[in-house]
Amino acid sequence: MGYSRCILLLFEAMSGLRVDSSKSSLISIGEVPNIHYLAHFFGCGVSALPSTYLGLPLGASFKCKVVWDPIVERFQKRLVGWKSNMLSKVGRLTLFQSTLWSLPIYYMSLFTIPASVASQLEKIMRDFLWSKHAGVNSVRWVSWDEI
Repeated sequence: MGYSRCILLLFEAMSGLRVDSSKSSLISIGEVPNIHYLAHFFGCGVSALPSTYLGLPLGASFKCKVVWDPIVERFQKRLVGWKSNMLSKVGRLTLFQSTLWSLPIYYMSLFTIPASVASQLEKIMRDFLWSKHAGVNSVRWVSWDEI
């Protein structure tokens, strides 16, 4: 552990950056004796699983659909009906291709996406693209598979 701390100190000295260990925490996997002493040695806190790191839930089951609920909620928040009326079809397509696809891709770096969640996200995007938010159907010029 002393070597790990020395590496962090050398990193600070060589890069000019500062490692803020007060924002860090030790997460034990299994039983770790004297973890509080280790946390005091590094100057950080102690956490347990499940926890979140950069918005990703760590320690959650990879097949659990509940993990994907924040993504579905973000999709629904970003694709509100008024944006559908204000944007052209190309603008709508650009919106979910450039910004919204990054959300599930980031989660897929840790979890495999369940088929039901993938189809739910696809339905949200499809309804937004074709202005189907208030029961109003528009003309579909291209099939969804082409998009």
